[in-house]
Amino acid sequence: MNSLALKGRSQIAKIKLNTPVDINEGLALEQTLLDQVLSGQVSCGYALWRSQQALVVPRSATNRPNFQAASDYCAEQGWPVVIRSTGGELTPQSEGFINLTMAIKCQKGQMSIKESYQVICNGILGWLSTNGIQGGCSAIEGAFCDGDFNVVIDGQKIAGTAQRWKKITNPLGLEDSRDMALLMHAVILCEGDLPTMWGISNAFYEKCQLNPFIVANKHISLAQIMNQSGEQFVLRSLDGLDSYLNRYIEKYR
Repeated sequence: MNSLALKGRSQIAKIKLNTPVDINEGLALEQTLLDQVLSGQVSCGYALWRSQQALVVPRSATNRPNFQAASDYCAEQGWPVVIRSTGGELTPQSEGFINLTMAIKCQKGQMSIKESYQVICNGILGWLSTNGIQGGCSAIEGAFCDGDFNVVIDGQKIAGTAQRWKKITNPLGLEDSRDMALLMHAVILCEGDLPTMWGISNAFYEKCQLNPFIVANKHISLAQIMNQSGEQFVLRSLDGLDSYLNRYIEKYR
């Protein structure tokens, strides 16, 4: 699915990719969604996509001792290292994970940091609740790329979130000098061999002379919660999240 939903003069971008793509293609998709809001082409939108296996690290990681040797080692194990422009920490990507990217137009000062993170977190939590799963948001010591707005089920991380803001300057998208575009991203641990992912992530840290801090039992996948697995489970989850977001996004039109 790759569409624009039209209502009056306001459009919503809705994108869903079932087949895993190269991580750089996914990051480019995020930029495209942001650009659509910045240009005024859409007022908001979301993209659901899956990535081929990779370790995504912030640019600051390239300054670590032995970064290239660590990257070469991980690539030899089937985990290519990809550098992203934003901050944070290492995030593994897997074909069993679901990436959710959201972008909305809002105004500077309209929302607190907590409220802005709740836009994407509440979308995920609302979808989980349709599957009988109740959760919340909190930091989890020992989780990958930890932060206050992890999506958490019974003390274990099931999704990580991040965001960035950009001022709208395009005349076609600008209505007020306070207009901003908010880009949000979440990686949802849907299915996969989590212990292997934390093992290779910690190996990268160790080879870069950093503390290998990721603790396996601080995480849980949707597959573990629902006692299901496999490609068809991931696709059904993707479809279910898409169906929920199709309604949820309307409030940000």
